[in-house]
Amino acid sequence: MLSQQLAQQRAESQELPPPSDPTPAPRGSLLDAAIDQLLKDQPSEDDANYVFKSREKSDLTRLLHVHVECNDGDTLVIVNFPPGYSSCSREEWTSKRFCVHSERLLATGSKVFANLLSPKEQARFQKRLELAGETVSQRFIIDLTPSAEGDDLAAQLIELSLPPGVTDWWTSKERLGISPYLVSGHDDHCPHHDEVPIDCVKKTSYIQQNLGLRERLPTIDLVDIKTIKSRAIDDYCPIRHRVNIVRLLLAIEGYDLVLNSASRVYTLTSIASILDCTRVIRDSVYTWLLAEPNTEFIDINAEVAFKIAWTLEIDSITRAAFRILVVEKALDTLAAQPPAQKDRYTVFGRPRVDLPDDLQTVVQYAAQKLADRVHQTLAKFRSDQFYNGLKISEYRQFAEVGDIIRTAISTGSSPNSGQSTLRTDSIRDKLLTRLLDSFSTLYTKLQEYKDYIIQTAMHAVAEYDQQSAYDRDRRCYVEHPRRIPTSLIASNFTDAQHLLTPWFWVYLASYPIDYLGPCYPVEFLALYVDDFNDRLTEATPYLDGGGSYGKSANCFHLENFRIELHAAVTNLWITWTNSELEVPLTRTEHIVLALSEDEFQYLPLWAGGLNDGSGGVFQSTVPDADLGPIGPGPAYCTGNTVATDTSSICQSDKTPSEVSTATLTAGRSVNAVPSNIGPSTVHDGTSASVSDSRVSFTPAASTTGSTATLDRDDSDGYESDDSDEIDEEAWSQVEEPLT
Repeated sequence: MLSQQLAQQRAESQELPPPSDPTPAPRGSLLDAAIDQLLKDQPSEDDANYVFKSREKSDLTRLLHVHVECNDGDTLVIVNFPPGYSSCSREEWTSKRFCVHSERLLATGSKVFANLLSPKEQARFQKRLELAGETVSQRFIIDLTPSAEGDDLAAQLIELSLPPGVTDWWTSKERLGISPYLVSGHDDHCPHHDEVPIDCVKKTSYIQQNLGLRERLPTIDLVDIKTIKSRAIDDYCPIRHRVNIVRLLLAIEGYDLVLNSASRVYTLTSIASILDCTRVIRDSVYTWLLAEPNTEFIDINAEVAFKIAWTLEIDSITRAAFRILVVEKALDTLAAQPPAQKDRYTVFGRPRVDLPDDLQTVVQYAAQKLADRVHQTLAKFRSDQFYNGLKISEYRQFAEVGDIIRTAISTGSSPNSGQSTLRTDSIRDKLLTRLLDSFSTLYTKLQEYKDYIIQTAMHAVAEYDQQSAYDRDRRCYVEHPRRIPTSLIASNFTDAQHLLTPWFWVYLASYPIDYLGPCYPVEFLALYVDDFNDRLTEATPYLDGGGSYGKSANCFHLENFRIELHAAVTNLWITWTNSELEVPLTRTEHIVLALSEDEFQYLPLWAGGLNDGSGGVFQSTVPDADLGPIGPGPAYCTGNTVATDTSSICQSDKTPSEVSTATLTAGRSVNAVPSNIGPSTVHDGTSASVSDSRVSFTPAASTTGSTATLDRDDSDGYESDDSDEIDEEAWSQVEEPLT
């Protein structure tokens, strides 16, 4: 009978049945899906029996008796269970056979399901049943029982093993105030159901503290939590694996997907990736991650969130977690010596977990790009072209006066006077010499002031309330024995590392307006400015006969300089620290997260990057040959070449037209999520909003005779001081020269 049925099935069709809708349904708006999901009724957090509410009960009942729920599809699904494992209802988990619809499996776009439903695989399944003496009435049969041995088992053990941050996330219900509906669910193998706590079990040494509103979270330190056997679930569980295979198939059939724990979210994501049907759970997982304050899962378990979002192609969460990982890795790169436990903990103590090699490569390249940008910005800070780079017109005019003074002295007359260079004028020579000395002194003091405010900002620490907030945030993942105050950690930073802390930029931006502080420019420069202006007034008739370079034009206006400097460093502060975060990140405010497009380029196209899978973003750009090959032989000599700087602080390695094309291709679309992060404020109360934080920079020629130069850059807040600057749109129209 079975052989006749098999022969009849083969005769009926040699190909798969066309799905009812062969084109996968569009993703739609993840934000809309999240809002719809969050609007559903949730059990009260005050109800200790919340796990017995309708959704959890129906989920468990449906899984235990799935053959009753699903019995009308054309595809028989087999998932065999090992014996001896209990569920929350104390029923033993048994092997499952239930029916689903083949067209729904195919509509997921899964190549795995397409292969399992192919004639070749179906013949193999039917042969196995025939040898076992079984007959089935369904048209298709698929066996999704995980492998019991071999390479497949090893690979799935690695993919499905839970990181510690996932297994311990149930404690966030009490520690961080996250709804138990999202994090307190039991494991699928639950032999001690009645003993599974919802709140943390405290050690006898725990002393409850009466904390203020701002200090109440986290409410309990990690070292004060007692390990409970019923919550100490295995990294890998064969029951968890199989139950979530069934749960995923039910989601494909349209049943409600209940995500009530981090372990379930992680396991379902891995299984959906293995079965190539991640679109089925994408919106549900996005909703789970976005339900505040559960967004703190991204801050605290950045590697896990990055892997989940990458697997499910959730662009906003991928980018948010990527920001954290890249900055933390860059801090290691910029350290004077490699941190002792950099593979286990970040410099601020957050526990790390391993990423897959491909994801680790992406983070490493972006972190090196960020480190390059930091080094080049620091070099500009130390350069005597600092003020030119910030495009401070008062300083530029001051430098031009220096050129006029030197010209007048070298020619023996005013540039426009036409007097003989042989004529001796002792008064004129004396006044010009004194003016040049005063100019040189003020020039030196301006450089000293720049060095002073930068170095002072590097040694500054956040205000007490802000330090407390940073330390409180770090208590979420750093237990007491290894907890070091944030300010003490930063005190050992290199100059380069300080540029990745927010308080450095806050203080640097505040100095030009802090009139009571030692870094106020008037206090530091006024004496030298007055002396220069007095000398200039005396010597002006000998510069150009009192013409266009009169007193009003040439005097150094200290107030104008101060205002321009404040605007410039505020722009740097905004560029480096203020970013429109894709999702709220509330536990990582002690590091800057404003990556540039040069760092984001390593992300895939769907996440707004330029990584199309070809590996091109990981390769250095070859310098353009200005004069072509030189000399005989096979060697390629470029002669004069255009210098290439692969640092992310400089202009992108891609031409404007290439970047524009890639942007149009990739869409560069990020689902921005409203957050509770507002505009940052300088400590004196002035606020600055973020608009476009990327400002191009082109170095100007030195006007003071200095040989120092700056590299070009479009990502660190510097602006061009060249009046002949060509904008990006114009560059995109320039054609290559004919050869």
